[in-house]
Amino acid sequence: MSKKIITLLVFILGIPAIIFGCSKLIISKQYYVASALIIALALAALFLSLEKKKMKTRELVAIACVVALAVVGRAALFMFTQVKLTCAIVIFAAISFGPYVGFLCGSLSMLISNIFFGQGVYTPFQMFGMGLVAFLCGLIFYKKSYDRNRWAVAIIGGILCFAVYGFIVDSSSALFFSAAPTIKKMLPVYISGLSFNAIHAVTTLVALFVATPYLQDTFDRIAKKYGLFGA
Repeated sequence: MSKKIITLLVFILGIPAIIFGCSKLIISKQYYVASALIIALALAALFLSLEKKKMKTRELVAIACVVALAVVGRAALFMFTQVKLTCAIVIFAAISFGPYVGFLCGSLSMLISNIFFGQGVYTPFQMFGMGLVAFLCGLIFYKKSYDRNRWAVAIIGGILCFAVYGFIVDSSSALFFSAAPTIKKMLPVYISGLSFNAIHAVTTLVALFVATPYLQDTFDRIAKKYGLFGA
C-alpha cells in the first residue's frame, strides 16, 4: 500500500476517531482538545502529502490569507441564517492548493470564526464537515487534466455542502443532545436541518458559479507564480 493511500486512510478515519474518542471532553465543554487534535492531524497529513520537512513561509501566509477570507465570508453575513461564503472560499483553496490544504483551511476557518459565533459541541463537527467538503473537492479537481468548468465546480460543491457538511453538523445535535441516541430520536433532527442545509448549499453553489472564473483563476495564478504546495 502506497504512502499516499496510508496517509489518506489515517486522515479520513483518524478525525472521526478523535471526535468520538473525545466525546466526554466535548460534552463537558472541553471543545478545544478535540479541535487542537483535528488541526494537528490535518497538519501532519499536509506535511506527509507534501513530502518535505517544512513548509515555506509563503505557504503559511497563503493558508492564513485563505482562512482570514473564509472567516470574513462567514462573519460578514452573520445576520443571514446559513447564508455564508466560507464553504465556497475553502473549496477554491482546495482546488488550487490541494485537498489537504483545503481541509486545513476549512477546519481552521470554523474554529476561528466560532470565536465570534460561539464555541459548542458542534465545533469539532463543523471543523470536520467544512474541511471534508473542501478535501473532497480537492480530490476531484486538484491537478486534473479535465476542465474545471464553473457548472461542475458549483454543482459538486453545492451537493457536498448539503450532504456532507449538513449531515456531519446535524450529527452533533443528534448524538450529543440526547442521553440515549436512537434512530427514532435522531431522524427528526436531520429532517429539521434540511431547510437550513439547503440554504447553505444553494448559497455555496451560487457563490462558486459566480466566482469560479475570477477567484479560482486568482488562486491558480498565485499557486503557480510562487510555487505553492508543489504547484
